[in-house]
Amino acid sequence: MRQNKNKKSTSQQNGFVHFIFRAFLIFVLFILIGFGVILFVYLGDFLINSTNPNRKPLFSTYVILTPSMVPNINVNDAIIVKREDNDNYKVGDIITFNSNEKNYEGLAVTHRVVEKRKVDENSSVYTTKGDNNNIIDSSSVKTNSIYGKVLFRIPKIGYIQKFFSNPINCLLCLLIPATIFVSYNISKINILMKKRRKKYI
Repeated sequence: MRQNKNKKSTSQQNGFVHFIFRAFLIFVLFILIGFGVILFVYLGDFLINSTNPNRKPLFSTYVILTPSMVPNINVNDAIIVKREDNDNYKVGDIITFNSNEKNYEGLAVTHRVVEKRKVDENSSVYTTKGDNNNIIDSSSVKTNSIYGKVLFRIPKIGYIQKFFSNPINCLLCLLIPATIFVSYNISKINILMKKRRKKYI
């Protein structure tokens, strides 16, 4: 009876470990597929527009570092930005642009368009403002300074970026799955060895 109970508990433990391992592999597979699709789109757009080095990428990602767009976009949220061709940005759009303000010059800023003034057929000048700011931005934004319009945000993904920016954390993320994989295979080998010993006895 004890042997049967031990066999059941061991098989249950092995089944649970097997389920966790398979779920982890499926999760990693979906992540790799997602990265593959993003890379394919990015490289395709890059090759198409390689003749125009000043053109922005079709999609870009940024992590928000300031609370200027709270509550719509919070600190450490990630945003996905899409380039709009033919100056298709409108009042009310949230855009990411290369700032020329004194305190933020050269930095990517994400604010809402509050006014648009047409310059010619393919370019405009935009007035922007952070949803959480009391005043509009002091500098206007030209069409060629805009990276794109915010499509959606991924909450708190910036914490993951900070986590992986530490080399020790990256090493741990590699070692933990490797340890699970090795442990799983060692347990399978042990079970096979025990079965063979019992048959031999």
